[in-house]
Parts: sequence; C-alpha cells; structure tokens
Amino acid sequence: MKSKTSKTIRKPADLKRRTFLKAGAAVAAAAIVPTEALADEKKTKIVVVHGTNLAKMVEAGMARMGGWDKFFKAGAKVALKPNLAWNSTPEQGGNTHPDILRAVIKGAEACKVKQILIPENTCQPEKMTFKVSGANDAIEGTSAKLYRPKPADYKEVDVPKGKICQQAKVTRDLIEADCLVNMPVAKHHSGATLTLSMKNWMGAVDNKTRRSWHRNGLHQCIADFSTFLKPTLIVIDATRIMLDHGPQGPGKLAHPHEIIFATDPVAADTYAASLFKKTPEDVPHIKLAAELGVGCADLKKIDVVRVEV
Repeated sequence: MKSKTSKTIRKPADLKRRTFLKAGAAVAAAAIVPTEALADEKKTKIVVVHGTNLAKMVEAGMARMGGWDKFFKAGAKVALKPNLAWNSTPEQGGNTHPDILRAVIKGAEACKVKQILIPENTCQPEKMTFKVSGANDAIEGTSAKLYRPKPADYKEVDVPKGKICQQAKVTRDLIEADCLVNMPVAKHHSGATLTLSMKNWMGAVDNKTRRSWHRNGLHQCIADFSTFLKPTLIVIDATRIMLDHGPQGPGKLAHPHEIIFATDPVAADTYAASLFKKTPEDVPHIKLAAELGVGCADLKKIDVVRVEV
C-alpha cells in the first residue's frame, strides 16, 4: 500500500549542488561591490597632499576627494570659512594661506557657482587684517565677497545636542550655504590647545557667543557646536604650523608642507593633531566631539591617502 503522506528525499548530490549555488550567488553579489566601497565601510577617508606649490596641491587633493564638482554645484551658494583672525603675514602662520584660499575660490568658480561668500569675525580690525594676511590679494579679480559680519548678519540658533553650548549666534551665510568649506590653519592655541577645523568655528559666531565659550568650558562648547554646524568639505592648511604662542603668534614654526582634505572634522583634526605629536586625549574637544558622534578620532580607523605633488 502507498503511504498517505509523501516526502521528497534529497540525495546528497542535490544538497551539495544547492549549497554550491547559494555560495556562488553570495560570491557573485560581493564581487559587484567595488573594493573602495568595502574599504569605505570600515574606514573614514582623508587625503593628505605634500608639496610646495599650494595651487597644485589643492588641485591634487580635490581630484582625490572626487573632483570639484562633487562639492561645488552650478548655481550653488558657497561659503568659505578660512582662519583670517589675525594681523599677521602668511609666513607667520597665524592665518590660512592666501594661495590656498585663492585656489579654492578658483575651483568653485570653475563649477559656475552662484555666490562665494567669505565671512570672518576677526580678532583684530578687519581692514588691516584682511590686507596683511593676504586675503585681499587672494580674492582680487574673483567673484568672492570677503567681509566681517555685522550684528544683523548673525542668526540665533539652537544646538540640540549641546551639553553646555545650547544656543549660539552664527553667521547667517554659513548656515544657509549649499556648500560650506571649513579652511583653518593648523596652529597652537593657548586656550583650546590647538586650532584646527572645529576650533575654527569660533570665527563663525558673534563675540558674545565666543566670550561665553571661553568662560563656560571652551572644549565642550567647541564639541557641542560641531554637532550643529557641519562642513561639506574641510581643507586644513598645515603647510607651516605654529608650535607655540598661538593663536596670534608669532611663534616657533614647523613646516610639514601638507594640506589635509576631509569631510569628517574629527578625523581631519585627529590627523592634524598628530603633526604636533598630540592625540585626541591631548586635545579634549576632539575627544568630546567623537563622543558626541561628530566623527572618528581613531587613527587606526582613518584611511590616510597620501599624495605627493
């Protein structure tokens, strides 16, 4: 008699074939994912360009970051935030080098952006600072507008993730930009240990906010604010770095001859700090920002792409 229930018995060969097909499909699926994409899932990427021709270094760095048009779109409003706080010459290392500033402006113009705005709340009178720093020469013949914000140019904002800094008055053009480029110079700072990309936002806020940060926990306030204002691109001038007597200087200089490109501010600052033989533990706002989820502070998890020009 036949059984009322019938079961299909798979032979060992059938099982092996099915297992092989499943494994083959998995391998095929993995094969179509680019190697770079797999690496990017594990590591944050920064590009470090070494050389002496600053314009060529900027071009090389942007090429490795994916090209100018990855960041600068036609018709976009672009805001650049260099460090132009001090009445010091390019050779003294207190400000972002004007050749780097000009190279980024020219790259943005080539992408046919609508506006290029450069607001900076200087620590010294802007007329002389913009002249001596070379910033006026950098924008000459371009469409870029360099200015010190007036009280009406600031907007009060909430910093929802801030522990100490929960409100701030920020330059409106930085908040409203389609593309925001943070362009600090790497240098010593007496209060914040180092000026790097996150510390550079102190030139983005009004004087009342800036004084409050100094009084109420500077490192935490820098980290707090970095959860709010996030750059599209970071370009750190480490061509010459001020080792002491910052932020104004003059101070002792070292010459790494590097420009650092990144999208992760914590990763960029972590690498830049290493040029001073410092870790995030030595620069508390870097460590605090990492803890707040702003970015990666572990050099072992940062893919440093080096380019020689």
